[in-house]
Order: sequence, then C-alpha cells, then structure tokens
Amino acid sequence: MTVRRWVPGSLLAAVLVLGACGGDGGSDTGPPATTQTPATTQPTRPADACEGVVSAGQDVVSTAGRFLSGSATANDVRASVSALSGEIDSVRNTVGPEARAHLDEAKSALDRLGTALTAQPPDVSGVRSAANDALTALKQAATVCRSGSATPSS
Repeated sequence: MTVRRWVPGSLLAAVLVLGACGGDGGSDTGPPATTQTPATTQPTRPADACEGVVSAGQDVVSTAGRFLSGSATANDVRASVSALSGEIDSVRNTVGPEARAHLDEAKSALDRLGTALTAQPPDVSGVRSAANDALTALKQAATVCRSGSATPSS
C-alpha cells in the first residue's frame, strides 16, 4: 500500500525561493543524495560563503519535501542536514555578526529538524516547520551577505 503525505504549498514555495537565491529550483533528476561533504576551502568573499550555504540549504528543503511526499528516507534528510550544518560551521566566522545570527537560527532549526526525524513515528509537522524555519533564516543570511554588510567585525 502506498502512503501519500501532503506537501504544503509553503514548503514547495520554499524550494522555489531557494532556487531563485542561487540554486537550481530544487529539481533533482538523480537518486537522493546520501552523503555530501562540506567545502574544504573557505570562500574568499562572505557573499560566496553565503551562496554555498544557500545551495546546501536548498538540498535540505528539497530532501525534506521528498521525505514528506514519501520519496526520500529520514536518513536522506539527515545526510543533507549534516552537510548543511558542516557548511554553516565552515563559513560562520567569515561573515559579520548579523549574518552569523541568521546562520545560528538556521542551525537551531536544523537541530529541531533532526529531533522531528528521530521521533517515532517521525513528526511530519515538526519536519515541515523546522525546514521552513531553516529556509527563512538562510534567506535572511543570504540577503545580509549580498548587501555587503556581512564582513566580520574585528
């Protein structure tokens, strides 16, 4: 028996918004990614760092959407969350305090997303809410980075 899960319009819109912020719109023609490693070199500009985070964030939102529709596993979501968390860690100190605060908010939402996934059964509403919260924080961080005010303070 196939179980279908409802994917809210806000999550679908989130995928589209992230696509407009530097990704490919959330399209995925290949199998779900199970591993992804964060960048090993620091981008030279904060805006570049934020774009990498937005790209990893797009993967999380896309994978969470596939999980909610039944076409990805909780482990797939965990792998994309882990990759984004590593990406945030790698760029956190290259951006200014305002962008850093938004990245910290995204990281907190990712922690909630992980908790929602480990619930038995998984907390679908919690996954949806945390993915949307992470998206909002990442968009805010990217906006700050693009504005040029993302330089770390000394």
